[in-house]
Amino acid sequence: MDTKFSITSRSTSRLTRIVVSAAYGAQGFGYASVMTTLPTFKDKFGMSATVVSMAVLLSCATAAIGSLGAGAIGRRFGSRVSLSLGLALEAVSLVAVTSSGGLGMFMVTMAVYGMGLGAVDAATAMQGVVVERRLGRGVMSGFFAVYTAGAILAALAVSAAVSQHIALAGVIGAAILTAVVAMAGWWFFAVDLPESGQHPAGQPVVGAAATPGRPAGHGLSVRGGIWLFGTAILVVFTADSAVSTWSTEYLQNSLMALPAVAPLGYAAYQAVVLISRLTGDRLAGRLGRRILVATASFTGIAGFALVALVHTLPAAIVGFAIVGIGVGLIVPMTFSAAGEVDPGQSDRIISSMNTFNYVGAVIGGGVIGPLADTGIGMAAAFLLPALFLAVMPVLSRFYGARRHAAPEPVLLPH
Repeated sequence: MDTKFSITSRSTSRLTRIVVSAAYGAQGFGYASVMTTLPTFKDKFGMSATVVSMAVLLSCATAAIGSLGAGAIGRRFGSRVSLSLGLALEAVSLVAVTSSGGLGMFMVTMAVYGMGLGAVDAATAMQGVVVERRLGRGVMSGFFAVYTAGAILAALAVSAAVSQHIALAGVIGAAILTAVVAMAGWWFFAVDLPESGQHPAGQPVVGAAATPGRPAGHGLSVRGGIWLFGTAILVVFTADSAVSTWSTEYLQNSLMALPAVAPLGYAAYQAVVLISRLTGDRLAGRLGRRILVATASFTGIAGFALVALVHTLPAAIVGFAIVGIGVGLIVPMTFSAAGEVDPGQSDRIISSMNTFNYVGAVIGGGVIGPLADTGIGMAAAFLLPALFLAVMPVLSRFYGARRHAAPEPVLLPH
């Protein structure tokens, strides 16, 4: 192998991974900035809680459209293009959201933001799959760790804001970050390559035979992969949305926690999600995705059971943290496995299954409260996402048992 080509390829792969990581971080930072600034928009436009919920649901609906759009663009022009365009749309919409002059315009810009959100959600996962193929090993969990870190940083920044204008400045900052990553990504995101073992110019792809665990889906068809892994995404995001939306409410109003203490359940959850994602790729390499996903599922169920059955503040905080282990590990493993069902159609599979994300978010965010109001109480209502998670040990058999070895890195010219 030519030494100069090897060094250049290694450097390019490293730079690509950094820029793709930045896209995950910008996505997490932007989403958390918008969601944590909703109270500011609520006061600015005099919205009721119902109208705020409608704005969030609207963005979820348009996000599904954006996700499918990213898949269509990715299949025609590559995921590099779909991710760059999605980030650009998101950057423009973030600026538009903060500059809205009335409620109607705010709702329109939230719809546009949702389209960008869905496009980037799907395209970052597409890019993650391409990078994994290049490297010949799993790195998806690390990418999602950067997303979580970005979300935590944004939440801390908004919580420290002392005025409405400073809070809105956080969203503008997210827009600038997103725009910078979009421009950098246009040049440095990974370029989708054919699976024939040949570079488009006819050069052999070094390390192509080392692609890990293919096919993960045990002969699943494309449609079967979409539905199976889409169901997994729906299940996990139902759990995530339940904790994100209702953990603070449960601690403060059911367990009578002080306002300063009530957010600790969600904080513990996010902290453990971050830790689990930082270690997820290494654990998958040692245990294999199948065992890791099944174990994470049982762990998440145990966390919800602790919340539902032991009605004390420490138990609730610990329970939500334990749920974070399950959610933190399963999400990246699902996208990684889905990308191996049919590598030639991974963009279609990922963009379609990603739409299940928003269905799960609506179920977890919209069902727990009404279910609690039926008389069973909010603690027992948290058994619903636990029941959803109970299907994951069954689905885990399609995640592939093969562990990631430590192959020679895939060296590709960019």
